[in-house]
Amino acid sequence: MMSDDPNPSFKGDAPVAARREVLIDRRELALVAMERTRMPMVITDPKQPDNPIILANEAFLELTGYAAEEVLGRNCRFLQGVDTDPADVEAIRAELAAGNDHFEVELLNYRKDGSSFWNQLVISPVRNEAGLLLYYFASQKDVTARRRAEQLEIAERLLLKEVDHRAMNALALVQGIVNLSRSESPAQYSASIRGRVAALARAHRLLAVSGWTGADVGALLAGEIPAHMRERVRTSGTAALLPALLVQPLSLVLHEIMSNALRHGGLSKPGGFVEVGWSTEPEGLRLDWRERGAGAIGEPPRFEGGMRMVKNVVERQLCGQASFAWSPPGFQATLRIPLDG
Repeated sequence: MMSDDPNPSFKGDAPVAARREVLIDRRELALVAMERTRMPMVITDPKQPDNPIILANEAFLELTGYAAEEVLGRNCRFLQGVDTDPADVEAIRAELAAGNDHFEVELLNYRKDGSSFWNQLVISPVRNEAGLLLYYFASQKDVTARRRAEQLEIAERLLLKEVDHRAMNALALVQGIVNLSRSESPAQYSASIRGRVAALARAHRLLAVSGWTGADVGALLAGEIPAHMRERVRTSGTAALLPALLVQPLSLVLHEIMSNALRHGGLSKPGGFVEVGWSTEPEGLRLDWRERGAGAIGEPPRFEGGMRMVKNVVERQLCGQASFAWSPPGFQATLRIPLDG
């Protein structure tokens, strides 16, 4: 893999530390050191067309999986592949064009077998005494493990941030549940709290199944319909995936409206029923709740706490709008919720 020196006048850089008696052999020693070092290295010749590799050490062949005859005479770009960032390649071109004495770039390269590795590439020009460019000296270092560790650390930080955000979101809901829950007896208060927390738990299970990517509105609503009331709750709507951060708050909203329907509204009387429809609009999700068979009722005091909770969650936490009406033939609600965050 060594070649005859076509530039006999070339003496190289002044040594930083060398005994006088070895200076005469310094070029030979340098070639031996390059060949035996475990650092992958190549030398290219910019005086030839396409700046081909003219020398590559054994460590470079081991790193890339190529044989000597597959490397010599080729430009180093054969290590690039489908996911190599063009910006990294352009950075190398710019540095070479600028004639800088030393530069470093990390880019994704590929071995002969197609596997990829992150290459910490260091390139230095080699000039003769007159300053004429003779060669490029390039060393490579596989830094894949370090890059993966950095990416894992970034992912862990983002995960912790997301977990913290979701935990704060859930705690805000629980705080709202406690602050807005009202009841005439401790038993009723306890049952109300348990029901609302159970709604959050059902939403959590849906999110866990989806890998915390979100949940469908229909699936979320289905979880709030008691089994014995399924025939009396009519639903219609297209598939609408809710972002993960909206799922638990909306589950609490649906649970509260359903609970009111069961205790006081359309599902509290024989023959009554509920119609729920939803659709996605440019502004976000629209959900219409219509109760039938409850008769003409005004806004009873017992609705106050639940509807205040619904309005608080929709408008403050979900940044949406909630409107209610108590008139024949029953309670009606329209929710509008943006889906962009």
